[in-house]
Amino acid sequence: MTLIDPKSAEYLGPLGQLEARLNPAEQISLQAAEAALGEIADGVIVTDPRGLVLYANPLVSEMTGNLVGLLPGQPVNEGLSLCDEKGVPLAPILPDSPAEEVPRTREINACIHRLGDARQPLEVTVQVMALWGAGVLTHYVLVLRDTSAARRISTRLSWQTSHDALTRLPNRQYFESELQKLLSQCVDKRQYHVLLYLDVYQFKVINDTLGFVAGDQLLVQLVALLQRGLSSVDLFARVGSDEFAILLRDCTLEEGGRVVARLRESVQEFRFHWLGNDNRVAVSIGVVGVDRFTPNASQLLATANDACCSAREQGRNRVKLFGDSRKSLEKRRETTWVAEIHAALREDRLILYRQPVVSLKGERKVHHFEILVRMLGRDGGVISPGLFLPAAERYGLIEEVDRWVIRKVFHYMAQEQHIGIAGTSYAINISGISLGDETFADFVLQELTEAGVTPSRVQFEITETSAINNLERALIFIHKLRAAGCSFALDDFGRGVSSLAYLRQLPVDYLKIDGSFVRNMLEDEIDSAMVSTIDHLAKRMGISTIAEYVESPELMERLCLMGVDYAQGFGIAAATGLPEIGEFEGL
Repeated sequence: MTLIDPKSAEYLGPLGQLEARLNPAEQISLQAAEAALGEIADGVIVTDPRGLVLYANPLVSEMTGNLVGLLPGQPVNEGLSLCDEKGVPLAPILPDSPAEEVPRTREINACIHRLGDARQPLEVTVQVMALWGAGVLTHYVLVLRDTSAARRISTRLSWQTSHDALTRLPNRQYFESELQKLLSQCVDKRQYHVLLYLDVYQFKVINDTLGFVAGDQLLVQLVALLQRGLSSVDLFARVGSDEFAILLRDCTLEEGGRVVARLRESVQEFRFHWLGNDNRVAVSIGVVGVDRFTPNASQLLATANDACCSAREQGRNRVKLFGDSRKSLEKRRETTWVAEIHAALREDRLILYRQPVVSLKGERKVHHFEILVRMLGRDGGVISPGLFLPAAERYGLIEEVDRWVIRKVFHYMAQEQHIGIAGTSYAINISGISLGDETFADFVLQELTEAGVTPSRVQFEITETSAINNLERALIFIHKLRAAGCSFALDDFGRGVSSLAYLRQLPVDYLKIDGSFVRNMLEDEIDSAMVSTIDHLAKRMGISTIAEYVESPELMERLCLMGVDYAQGFGIAAATGLPEIGEFEGL
């Protein structure tokens, strides 16, 4: 068998010390040896003649309850505390110094009290093997076996589902669970912890230039390096392809700063050797304090990730302490909403509401309804659009929302027509992103045709700002849909600075006067004059006017006296869900 080059096996750490002890005919790949020891359902510990740990497989940490496990150089008698079934501590399992009379094999029945675990002690058998060579004691091998077969299987499966196979670290799911447990215990204002979020700087470059095998070995070596700078109570996990999280328990920010400095210094000195080349490695580190006022685990990780991103933007081996600025809070909320919007679209948790627009001429009848979108939360509550639509617009999801609304509204209108309700009209809001999509107009026309909806029942609302920013596409969209028989309203009119200059170019049927002028027009003469001026201008151009944010009967009367055509707002009626047409749901 071809022997493995020791340089290519450096990432195996302490196991490399055993290679020289093996006879040539007995040598195997050290990578295969560690993989095999890591997959068996027994704990395995290898020590030197003095009882100092050289290697411990992942099951040892699982069986002892110590997430870090037994570290190289640690006396096994200190790290492995055994007791009898009554809880009485047993004598040290290995002698304090190498002895000539050590038996080659012996077996002990014992119990292990796992750290931080209130369950019954784990019953094990510990097989101790002394390895001799040329009359000299060379190593001890300890095999810890759970005496319950079912327990052995569940332990193995539990480890596999909660750990990363490559680095042997806890995975993101396990880390979040442990972090949440810690947060639930933070009731004392004196309790303080620190969360670190690490990103391997330009890891993708290593993968692309040297290959995935090199990338994997880089992570293994880097993990071993970082572990040496942590204590046994710290929780270290792999939470992404090149991202790691560390929870420093019972640690102040000042103490955490010293740990971070130590980690960063060790990484700066580290060189990754591969194929005869030395490669420098760097990390970006986000730091967040954890106390009783901290939000839930997922939000805390998002916060730490934000800090890490800020560090990465500043260059190599940078550290960023998170500050809860308003901007960073808003960004975190929006990125959280992105995942929720995706889920809502996938799970059909968006719902449609409608709010009436009434005529101010003659009888106060409903002229049409404006369609509004809401989200149904996982707890069944209704989520306001102001919470999730800004994120949808910022991260490019609003067009998908617009298309979902178009399909649902047209389907609902087709159901109404089927049962003889053909007089109700609906206004649908179109975002600037959809307006700028050259395929969107054809999509709307196709959906309109397939649903068989009467076009005159459909009105589209576009904001003044989006129309001006996408003027060419807006004109194409308006002309195509007006030619089909639909009408248009220019929303939020008066808010933009170029309103009058562009109004003559936009063939719209309605102007919706911005609510910021309407709401206070009874108390503010300038706002009242603005509403009157916009209404007068619209009438001269043959355009009807709609006042938004009408919140009182007095406001409604003033608008009526001014000559405004239509009104909408909570003073008339709040938005409500679309009435169900249950018997035609399958259409």
